[in-house]
Amino acid sequence: MALFHKTRFFRRTQGIRGLTLLEVSVTAAILGLLVTGVFSGMLNSQRAFLEDQTVSDLSIRAQNTMDRIVRLAGQALTTDDQFSPLKPNTGVQSHCLRFRVLQTVDPLTGDPVYDDAARVFLYGPDEGANPSSGVIVGRGPDLNQIHATGAGPDAVLGTVDDDTTTILAGGVSAVEVLLSDTFSPRLGDMFTINVAPAPIGRLLTVTLRVNVRRSDGTFLLANDLVISERVALRE
Repeated sequence: MALFHKTRFFRRTQGIRGLTLLEVSVTAAILGLLVTGVFSGMLNSQRAFLEDQTVSDLSIRAQNTMDRIVRLAGQALTTDDQFSPLKPNTGVQSHCLRFRVLQTVDPLTGDPVYDDAARVFLYGPDEGANPSSGVIVGRGPDLNQIHATGAGPDAVLGTVDDDTTTILAGGVSAVEVLLSDTFSPRLGDMFTINVAPAPIGRLLTVTLRVNVRRSDGTFLLANDLVISERVALRE
């Protein structure tokens, strides 16, 4: 009789123990789903935060670049016969603006005196004889010299291997990379200058189109960020 009670108690205990294991398995599965959902939500939130931060950084960098371009372009004199929107030379949708830096005025003749060894080139992406993939500020007698000074092993300005260490007289850099090719847009030109009226006028419209190009070649933004500014030049 005692043996019967012991066996029945053992079976009852086994049933309770089996039910407990089932409950633990179900609970663990539910917890696993919850943890996976929370982890996935955290990853998505972190990804969205990082993308928002990248877009914010892109906007700030593009605006700082535009401010720099506007300050430089504002030094140009339209009365200088060597002021030139280049490529194309019509002044419409140009990729390069060249002008000379005014040093002083001749006290006898009143003529301007320029530093022709440090002409300023605001230069955007171009596939010509002096290729560039980014937006750069180059200083030198011509684009050939600037390219020889600044283009790295890939022979293209505006890329990460540019040499920006050369300093000219007056403490200015021979080559400054304002925007590298990693900020290239999906569509259109990264940097354009329109002169009104073409080919030489007193009003420049400068436009930047930028995006963030990932390492796999895809773009962060569905639509490029576009910034335009007008610059009134001196006569």
